[in-house]
Amino acid sequence: MGGIFKDKTYKEIWEISYPIILGGVAQTAINITDSAFLGRISEVALGASAIAGLFYVTFMMLGYGFGVGVQIIIARLNGERKYALMGNVLDHSLYFLTLLSFILFVIMHWGGPYLLSYFVKSEGVLEASVTFIKVRSYAIFFSSFVFVIRSFFTGIAQTKVVFYTTAIVAVLNVLFNYILVFGHWGFPRMEIAGSAWASTIAEFVAAVFILIYTIKTVDLKKYKLFALQSFNFNYLKEVLYTAAPVMLQMFIALTSWFIFFMIIEQMGERPLAISNIIRNAYMILMIPLMGFGSATNTLVSTLIGEKKYNQVFVMIKKISIMSFVISLIVMLILNIMPEIMLGIFTNNDELIKASIPSLRVIDGSLLMYSVSTIVLSAVSGSGNTLMSLIIEIVTIIFYLFATYLVAVRWELPIEWVWSVEYIYFFFMGIMPYAYLKYAQKRNFFN
Repeated sequence: MGGIFKDKTYKEIWEISYPIILGGVAQTAINITDSAFLGRISEVALGASAIAGLFYVTFMMLGYGFGVGVQIIIARLNGERKYALMGNVLDHSLYFLTLLSFILFVIMHWGGPYLLSYFVKSEGVLEASVTFIKVRSYAIFFSSFVFVIRSFFTGIAQTKVVFYTTAIVAVLNVLFNYILVFGHWGFPRMEIAGSAWASTIAEFVAAVFILIYTIKTVDLKKYKLFALQSFNFNYLKEVLYTAAPVMLQMFIALTSWFIFFMIIEQMGERPLAISNIIRNAYMILMIPLMGFGSATNTLVSTLIGEKKYNQVFVMIKKISIMSFVISLIVMLILNIMPEIMLGIFTNNDELIKASIPSLRVIDGSLLMYSVSTIVLSAVSGSGNTLMSLIIEIVTIIFYLFATYLVAVRWELPIEWVWSVEYIYFFFMGIMPYAYLKYAQKRNFFN
């Protein structure tokens, strides 16, 4: 057999990328659905779902980041045709994430109320946030399991299962939000707690589905999946060497966004409600871009595994062009009818009108992100996840300092606070590009 890649066409890149893009809908769909229903309850509920949702996702990103590290290793082993070793990687990943999930559950479920009380000024928002996170914390076990199994499929470029799990989460989350938030079909009206239960139930069903799908469709003997091999720290050490910087990178990135929202919360309930709407609109627009970023991890890592170093920059260029074009099309459509997107999250006309300036601000920043996320993902895909972490830390320092100046020191309107995204994406793009050019000259890929 030849390698998995010869000279990937745009069509072939798209065939690998689109299921991952659809898979990016999963967590975004949860956030959007929760906000869409709670936006019809009150601005307090809407703001609380933003804070509690980000609080949960910040910790969840440790599992997601670990999954990205596993994906990079699986793709490398796939390129080297070392299929039997994949089972060792997956088994030890499951061992580690089970323990990590338990720790994160304890932190969120019992420590969450105390941590949130230090940041949230509004009593109403705090009470609603605590109600949400105490329920939502149960989902960490299910989401972590799905991340690991999906990393296997993504690593071998078999990404359709990502779409299937996403569809399950999206549909069930809408259904149970409808039932539990408003109290339909004989169920009690649970409002924000109902929204948290809806998301948790949806992720549980997705975890059960992906387990059954894997058992039914994968050659378990070939990859030695679910062999439940005895624990060997050497295997876990190799996984953590790649995954730990990604985990920390994801955690720091989401922590910075959590801090960003805590700064906005100090501005009042209206700016917080606007920012939650903008965050969800933002996440919709970022779905294809995050999908291309995940595909970049797999494609670059596999190319290096096949020792096709000269094709790495060609691949990066092709994916960047696709990402930019799709982002531009979405941005143009959004500018024609912004009220339609904003109306998904609230039926308050005044709130929609107040959110439009901030939506206009983030449009342009997404064009920068469409390229910068590909370049940064290429650094991770090359195996140097530590460099990705360093780039993320430096970028966030500039990002949070600028946010502090705009929101706290200068007390500018909320749309000016969102303009800080341009600073974030500028550094996210320029630093990894400089590193990749340097690595190419020094033959680091070899």
